[in-house]
Amino acid sequence: MARAEMTGRQRLLTTMQHQEPDRVPISPRYAAWLQAEYGSVPLEREMELLPDLDYMHIAGDATPDYLTRYPDEYDLPGIEIDQVRYAEGNYTVVERTFHTPAGDISDRTKIPPSGREYGVSPNPIKTEYLVKSSDDLDALMYLLPPVNNNFDHYHRARETIGERGVVMICIRSALDHNAGQARDMQDLMVDYYDDRDLFNRLLDIFHRRSLERIRAALEAGVEGIFGSWYYNSLSSGWSPAIYRHVFIPQIREHVELTHSYGAFYDFYDDGKLAGTMQMIADTGIDVLETCTPPPVGDFDLGHAKATIGEMVALKGYVDLLYVIKHGTPELIERTVAEAMEIARPGGGWIIGSSDSFREGTPKENLEAYWRACKQYGRYE
Repeated sequence: MARAEMTGRQRLLTTMQHQEPDRVPISPRYAAWLQAEYGSVPLEREMELLPDLDYMHIAGDATPDYLTRYPDEYDLPGIEIDQVRYAEGNYTVVERTFHTPAGDISDRTKIPPSGREYGVSPNPIKTEYLVKSSDDLDALMYLLPPVNNNFDHYHRARETIGERGVVMICIRSALDHNAGQARDMQDLMVDYYDDRDLFNRLLDIFHRRSLERIRAALEAGVEGIFGSWYYNSLSSGWSPAIYRHVFIPQIREHVELTHSYGAFYDFYDDGKLAGTMQMIADTGIDVLETCTPPPVGDFDLGHAKATIGEMVALKGYVDLLYVIKHGTPELIERTVAEAMEIARPGGGWIIGSSDSFREGTPKENLEAYWRACKQYGRYE
């Protein structure tokens, strides 16, 4: 007999508790596709466009970020900034020098245009990083504004989402868009061996700041933290040994702080997870995503379900490129059906995608995805 229909919120929370809901929650990432198809739309319109989505909505924490953003004006009292923009081929180049009481610090970034071969949300290219040596760390501190503690935007989103799902605040790891944006990641990997003091000090600055940001969100009543850790991924080049020694204690601190407020922690790494998933699960996270399969990732869904499936809810898995964008409706149905057969029993499974559905994905493929998820995800 079919189970009573649940709301998206009930479905997701039941799944995180490793119980079986009425059907497997369907929660793919979709921002790139939505932007390409409709441009920027308000959340209410987005919900109309995605009627079958069980929302795991991600909001920023609203702390100003001057490592990855390049505004015309900066709210950095007492700091003089020289900034110039100019064209270099298809790119916009931004050169900045911050004059701080601890000395000058500068960077250079090439920003590609959106659209065409660059995609709807292209990544800027750093050709000069702010931190060249440990001498720059004191100056770097002047570029980090106070942590935001006003989460009215979160509560508005929570009210809008209502029973359609849950709302989380994104807090990035010490590396993610932080230390890995202030200093070249390859240099950081060398620093681990050749300049451990610089490595430790730089990561500690941003790890302590990430904990402060989590606490501010939780104090404001946030129900879930979306922890972004893809700069830390083995896909970025880190070794399992460094991961265990450096990053696992940081993850554990994130999770323990989150759980101390009764909130849940959704861990995000869209790269390789086979070598780290057990140690990540051991930190107590509630959700692990994106569980990317080969050839892009290395995630074995059956092995994960058997080994960590009772510890964490698994989320994602369906390949956005080779299955959803370039595949056929038949391949999509087969992939979804196989994933459901493996991961659906016992709950703890949220079907999604290996990252955001991309622009240019045929609509018939997306329709096949939603149809298969609803058909094969039902609990009896």
